[in-house]
Amino acid sequence: MGTRQRLLACALEELERSGLERFSLRAVGARAGLSAMAVYRHFANKEDLLRALGEEAFAAWRRRVESIKERDFEGWLQRVLRAYTEFALDEPGRFDVCFVLTTRVERIYPEDFRAGKSPTVALMVQRIEAAQRDGILRQGDPLEMALLVWAQLHGLVMLHRSGRFALKRSDFLRLCRRCNELAMRGLRNE
Repeated sequence: MGTRQRLLACALEELERSGLERFSLRAVGARAGLSAMAVYRHFANKEDLLRALGEEAFAAWRRRVESIKERDFEGWLQRVLRAYTEFALDEPGRFDVCFVLTTRVERIYPEDFRAGKSPTVALMVQRIEAAQRDGILRQGDPLEMALLVWAQLHGLVMLHRSGRFALKRSDFLRLCRRCNELAMRGLRNE
């Protein structure tokens, strides 16, 4: 692993340990066994490092989604939503960089999503449009449908991570699945 990659790994660890408020290039350098000045050879400032972390984290998330090859819409969606939940639980630092923190890499609604700049949301919109054409889902704005499903799951994940649910992991995953099924019931063409 090169110095830049080591710094990114240490930055992720530092972010998970200290949070954004106490996150600093000096602390990242210390964690990597380097001086703060050595960090500046690779990143211009804290924002530059956060942007690089964002790019790396979004790439990791995108790989998870792209590995899901399920053809059936609802099966595919359940696997994507489970992957999202597992990403939040297993890789909280990367998850936060993607979906909680401002890194200058995140996509902003509505322009970025309507322009297809979020690969995952764009794929979800395409799958929803196909399910609408096939009569599986009711008609409506596919982006808004994608946002509904994503937002309800994101809310559950954030509530769980903040200690609002006294559930074991397996029970929380089952709760998420049931809530996802309830959301989908409202979107089905029945």
